[in-house]
Amino acid sequence: MNDEELHRLLRQHPASMPLPSAFEREVWSRIEADEVRSVPSMLAEVVRRLLISLGRPAVAFATIALFGAAGAGTGVVMLKKSQTEGGELAYLETVNPLVRAHSEEEP
Repeated sequence: MNDEELHRLLRQHPASMPLPSAFEREVWSRIEADEVRSVPSMLAEVVRRLLISLGRPAVAFATIALFGAAGAGTGVVMLKKSQTEGGELAYLETVNPLVRAHSEEEP
C-alpha cells in the first residue's frame, strides 16, 4: 500500500471518537493544578535563584562581606558580655572570699 492509497482510505473512513463528558473540565483542572505552586517548589526556586546569583563575583563578594561583618559584630558583642561577666565575678570574689574563680579550683 503506498501513501496515496493510505491517504484515500483515511479520508473515506470517518474517525469520530466521542470524548468523555468531563474531558474538558478535567483538562482545565489539570492546567490549574499545574499553575498553583506549592511551598516546597517555591522554596526550591528561591534557593536555585540564590545559588545562581552567587555565581556572579559581585554578589559573592557582597555575601562574604555581609557575613564577615555580622560575625565580627557578634564577636564584639560576645566579648563585651564576657568582660562584664568577668568583672562581676571579680567583684563577687572581693566581697565573699569563699567564692573562688574556676581557674583557682583544685581538682
